[in-house]
Amino acid sequence: MGDIMENLNDIKNRIRNKNNKNESNKRHIFKHFMIKFFLVLIIFGISTFLVRTNTNIKNIIYNHVYNTHFSFASFKGLYNKYIGNVIPFQNIFETKKVFNEKLEYKTLSKYNKGVKLTLSDNYAIPIIKGGIVIFSGEKENIGKTVIIQQSDGIDVWYGNLSTTTMKLYDYVEDNAIIGEAKDNELYIIFQKDGVEIDYKEVLK
Repeated sequence: MGDIMENLNDIKNRIRNKNNKNESNKRHIFKHFMIKFFLVLIIFGISTFLVRTNTNIKNIIYNHVYNTHFSFASFKGLYNKYIGNVIPFQNIFETKKVFNEKLEYKTLSKYNKGVKLTLSDNYAIPIIKGGIVIFSGEKENIGKTVIIQQSDGIDVWYGNLSTTTMKLYDYVEDNAIIGEAKDNELYIIFQKDGVEIDYKEVLK
């Protein structure tokens, strides 16, 4: 009888210790989450204050983000590596609907710094590879343009669009539909680190 009671007490102690350990782990995870969350808030708050109060810092950020190459793909990778999913990117950026279709075209010819593709009538253009929209607007010589920085760091310019639903900082998956081309002609430019690269390295 004494052995049975001793075994029951031992089981109770093990269950109690396990529960205490689980509670301790939960507290540790919550504490870790709160530290990262407040770290993000502090960095965001300081950045916002500096941009609003210091014109020089505002100009520096504008020039480096909008007027020169900024690697959003690298930033996203570093964010996920060191901060994790405190504010998950998939919930910040709007994700566009994906179709299982590759970019198809009738003819391809060299055009300015990139290539011109002749497409079928009313062709819904799928992007080459997923990434982040870093520009959406008008570009000289190629009209309405969307620039997507792919996950591999290559910036792809989709120009001469007649319609598009993509907006700045949308996150788009592989083969997402970007829109339709004006007069069935799509202009594409490929860049990496601000330098044009050969379309043959990307269009396969």
